[in-house]
Amino acid sequence: MDPLSIIADELKQRDRERWLACLYAAAPARPGLVALLALDAELAQLVATTTEPLLGEIRLAWWRDRLIELDTQPAPAQPLLQALQARTLPRLSGSDLAGLEDGWLARLGGVQGTGSVQLFTLAARLLGADPAEGEYLGRALALAQRPPDRTSVLLRPLRALVELKARDAAHVAAARPPEPRGTLARQALMFKVVALGR
Repeated sequence: MDPLSIIADELKQRDRERWLACLYAAAPARPGLVALLALDAELAQLVATTTEPLLGEIRLAWWRDRLIELDTQPAPAQPLLQALQARTLPRLSGSDLAGLEDGWLARLGGVQGTGSVQLFTLAARLLGADPAEGEYLGRALALAQRPPDRTSVLLRPLRALVELKARDAAHVAAARPPEPRGTLARQALMFKVVALGR
């Protein structure tokens, strides 16, 4: 089975809304975005399931080393690494991808880092958009705030994720129960953002 198909299925199971955002991306960049978001989901899962911080650090270091190696050697027989090498390089380097580990390492230590900023900056590069706009959206995601201005067409799938995070924060602030992920209402919001840019 194609490594990209394997990781796309895993991403769909772990985070349906991120998977849907990938479907809205421009077709040439879509496989790379799937691979990038699947990597972030894998690192998130690693941190969420780690009970011993030292063990978590070792597991994150393994990913960092394997990602850096993508720049100089063929990916091992691991579907995510194979998909990353085939679909994100050369637009991104393995060292660029390894930088995502920093944000998750901070989270493992209980510090809310700026991992979403790094993730969205890399995603913007993959999508052929302005990395500064990706960084801006990543900061909005980290703060769970709606950006006031419109978003360029290429980055609207990322903007949709920011809008969902802001919607979740509004539910918490209003003491309402959290919305189930992937509902029709949330999908409709994603479609609206992709269509209108805000």
